[in-house]
Amino acid sequence: MIGDRFSKLRAQVCTLASGGFLSVAVLSMLPVPAHSNDANLAFDFKLTLSEKAAAKLKSAHETITVWASFYGEPTREGEKHTDELGMVDLGKESFELPGQPGVVHITGKNAGGMRLKWVKGQPSVNVNLYTSRKSSDENLIECDLIDGEVNKVQAEPITVNCFLIGEHLESKSFP
Repeated sequence: MIGDRFSKLRAQVCTLASGGFLSVAVLSMLPVPAHSNDANLAFDFKLTLSEKAAAKLKSAHETITVWASFYGEPTREGEKHTDELGMVDLGKESFELPGQPGVVHITGKNAGGMRLKWVKGQPSVNVNLYTSRKSSDENLIECDLIDGEVNKVQAEPITVNCFLIGEHLESKSFP
């Protein structure tokens, strides 16, 4: 009921604005009903590198590729939109980072939208990190894995540790 009132008020204000009676600034202050499929899929995590990994990436002028894939379990309607693993692909995000530790921000801006209606429960994300292969045809690092519901990934600080392949350090999975 309140949503209907705001919709009617917005329509009336837009009508007045089109006649030149209200400024754009006033229009921008009016509430806009949220789309039922909008979701904040953004999150941050801390990236660390072992001493050996940091040294190798620096000497090789190598970067790190971050690849995030958002997905979810299909609803009945979503079953016709599944991938080869039986999940609904909600979108992907990929970018390069310098080969050094820091905070990584996943925007989630290319994921979700109208496809969220095809997913039951919470959307999930899988994040992988690997070298961008500028100095070698082979991946040089192994990193902890993020794979789980986005809301759980957002809920607690996560530190993803990366080390050279063969350093014999045990990787973890989050959340």
